[in-house]
Amino acid sequence: MPFPRYKLVPGPIDVDVFGWELTGDRPSGEHIVECHETFHPQDHAADVEAALRWADRVIGSKQIWTHVSDRDRMEHWEAGTLADNTDGPEPTPADIRALIAEADALQERIRNVEHRLAGSEETRHSVFRLSDAAGRLTDVSEALEETAGELARVRAVRDGSVCAVPWGVCPDHGNTLVSTGGRTRCSQLACGRTWDYDRLGVPCGEPLTHKVTDAAGESFRACKAHAMDATERLIGGTVTPLNSTEA
Repeated sequence: MPFPRYKLVPGPIDVDVFGWELTGDRPSGEHIVECHETFHPQDHAADVEAALRWADRVIGSKQIWTHVSDRDRMEHWEAGTLADNTDGPEPTPADIRALIAEADALQERIRNVEHRLAGSEETRHSVFRLSDAAGRLTDVSEALEETAGELARVRAVRDGSVCAVPWGVCPDHGNTLVSTGGRTRCSQLACGRTWDYDRLGVPCGEPLTHKVTDAAGESFRACKAHAMDATERLIGGTVTPLNSTEA
């Protein structure tokens, strides 16, 4: 996922001293942390322009700066991107949720532009595309949240703390799930449980409750529902509850 290579932030840089802080990483790997006092205290537009020119000089090349205003109305400027290192560590659920924050911030910026254009008789006819774009970002955030949740389940399975059977079950009724369109439901009419992701397509992730041993003596730990399913299908094996030291 891309992150800004350079960030320019206005604010206090010392006691009673306001100015600009530039941070970032050059392609060489060198990390930048530079500060400068406010250039034009009485003229915000001129101060921003001077700060951007100063940042370009520090970086050593002219950048394309993007104005960013987060939900707390705190503004800063970003330039360049740091691409993923495909040989680096696997993205975490927190990394995915950081993208959600970026999507939410972009949606806020689009809504702001939409509001400003809608206030003019000459430009209000052009804002419908912005409304659609902002709405689509809600779907983006929801998709990212679902991805973060699935990744969290996979990582929990990987560390052995939950059931690692590679398909999901209904915790109450076992092997009764039906998935379609990225959603899953229990097919038992008396259940009514649904999940906003493909529960059949990811490892289980339910708490471990039983030990399942087949006829050849191979065993694995499973949740209550998978143990229930194994009881119905297993030939010549055993299903036993875990004791407190095994769970």
